[in-house]
Order: sequence, then C-alpha cells, then structure tokens
Amino acid sequence: MSNRWRFVVVVTLFTYCLTFERVSTWLIRSGEPVQHPAEFPFIAFLTTERTMCTGSLVSTRAVLTAGHCVCSPLPVIRVSFLTLRNGDQQGIHHQPSGVMVAPGYMPSCMSARQRRPIALRLSGFDIAIVMLAQMVNLQSGITVISLPHPSDIPPPGTGVFIVGYGRDDNDHDPSRKNGGILKKGRATIMECRHATDGNPICVKAGQNFGQLPAPGDSGGPLLPSPQGPVLGVVSHGVTLPNFPDIIVEYASVARMLDFVRSNI
Repeated sequence: MSNRWRFVVVVTLFTYCLTFERVSTWLIRSGEPVQHPAEFPFIAFLTTERTMCTGSLVSTRAVLTAGHCVCSPLPVIRVSFLTLRNGDQQGIHHQPSGVMVAPGYMPSCMSARQRRPIALRLSGFDIAIVMLAQMVNLQSGITVISLPHPSDIPPPGTGVFIVGYGRDDNDHDPSRKNGGILKKGRATIMECRHATDGNPICVKAGQNFGQLPAPGDSGGPLLPSPQGPVLGVVSHGVTLPNFPDIIVEYASVARMLDFVRSNI
C-alpha cells in the first residue's frame, strides 16, 4: 500500500460517537435555508431520541435513507414531512413500522448495532427503507419522488442538487449551526480517487458554491434537479491528501434498484 493511501482519513457522517452518544450528522455546509416546504415536498426528517437523518419518500409508505441511519440501537421514532426545521408545528408526522437494510450493508449495520468497530465503510450499499405505519396522504402536499433508471449514474463534472437537515458550522446564525433546519445546495460529481466499497458516487463542492452535505444530511438525496429523480443517498465523507476539501460518497440508487423496488 502506498503512503498516499495510508493517510486516507475517513470522516464518517454518522460516526460511533455522533450516532450513539449525541445529536449528529451534517446540515448542508454553507447551504441556503429552504423557504417553503413545497420546494422539496418529498423530503423526510428522521429522528431518534438523540440523532437525526434525512430521507426521501419513494412510495406512499416507504422512505429511502442511509443504512447507517437505522443501524443505531436507538430506533427511528418519527418521520416528518413538509418540515423546515426540527419542532416545526406545521409538519406532518408519521410513525415508522419497520426498516429494511440493503443486504450489502448488513456487516456494517450489525457492527454498529453491537457497538463494535466498523471494519468496512460499504458506502455503495449504505441504503435502507423505512416503512411507515400509515400511508402518506398525497392530498396534503407531500409528494413521492421518482426512482432513477438503471443507467442514471451521473458522470464526473455533472452539477447536482443536495438537500438535508444536518449541521452547518459555516452558518453565521448560532441557532442554526447544529442542524434540524432544511437547507439546499449545489455540488459536482467527481471521479472517486480512493478505494471504495460498493461503487459509490463521489461528490465534491461545486466550484462556485462551496456546499457539501454535513452531519444530519445522512440519507439525503442526490438530485439532478429539485424535482428528482433521486440518484444517490448520502453515506459519508472522506478526506484525501492533496485534495482541498471533503469528498462525500453517495450510495447509487440506480445500482441498488432491485433492493429498493422490492421493498417499497
């Protein structure tokens, strides 16, 4: 192994400490607050007793999110829609009835549930489905986002939209730094320059935007436009030597279509 790879530092969006010990995950860094819930009416806000994640409604009873968001010993206790911030009284809240984790991610999931070190990131498989106890009423303004075609894997250089509820250390308003506020941003697809597990999609900050997913954005969608389809799901970030910023790995929904379709 070359020295270059020996110094690869993995920055997990849902590390053991963040996931299991305190509120975690990443608000779109330097992102723009979403002003109206109708802008992203498919976005879901997932909460446990201590953590938060982002998801996307992909059927009237199923939310697509990251596997690591549901592999905590603390279960998801609420799924909220049309919510701009944590505690929003205008949101529509649902109870989960169960979760399905992609088989390829189960080794990491079991390690997390047993509070053991995670040997492999398996970010390309980091996908899960949260089932809802009741069907979503689409007359309420909530919408279902479409799934991609098997060939919908964006090439390097493609501009994409990102959205989520995570923390934002670059926000000048102290009340908004710790997440729970829906933000949006722009980013750019890049070629993965490091060893990966499961062939994820790699994303860097857009040239003119400086925006990336951050803790709390885990499970959030990668979008070619604000209307979809959902191309990827936020897994985790990586820093590489000689690269100026964090690279964020997304599980490719197109590569995981069989699992997603069979569970929604």
